[in-house]
Amino acid sequence: MTKTYTLEPGQKATQVMIGTPDMLIWGDLITRQQTRISVFLNTLAEDFVPLSDAKVLFLAPVQQVAPVLKSGVHIKLEEVMFFYGMGESEALPEQSETRRLEPIEVFVASYRIEGMILKSPIADLYTMLLVAKELYTPVYQAKIHHVAKPWLGILTTDLVQVRLDRLTMTTV
Repeated sequence: MTKTYTLEPGQKATQVMIGTPDMLIWGDLITRQQTRISVFLNTLAEDFVPLSDAKVLFLAPVQQVAPVLKSGVHIKLEEVMFFYGMGESEALPEQSETRRLEPIEVFVASYRIEGMILKSPIADLYTMLLVAKELYTPVYQAKIHHVAKPWLGILTTDLVQVRLDRLTMTTV
């Protein structure tokens, strides 16, 4: 497929997936070459996340509809429930005596995400959530389900960023 944009020197395009309460959107996020997609939302994102050559799948209440193709879309940051780089590989963070991966389940909008979070083994989940300062929290080895749309199947990724102020989390 022909791209509707041209990269400037020092830029890269990364295909990302964004889940909002009403849509799934995937397309190319254009950033500087050295930008890590896994930290984009918490460090570089502005009020809108611009995607080029995007596909927008409306999660209609009754029927399945085909994705709509758009050369560009701008997603309001507060609408982004989850975000990840498609085809991106992210190594699991190293564990130590002070940081352990713990299995969790997250509910955000109509999505259920199973995966792991990195936390102190001495802190309980409640305390960890209270002290978290970032807008988006990482969930590793994630399996994403839309509870009302099982026909979407399971989306999997090494790392997904989930909006902290909209989630419900439980340990497994």
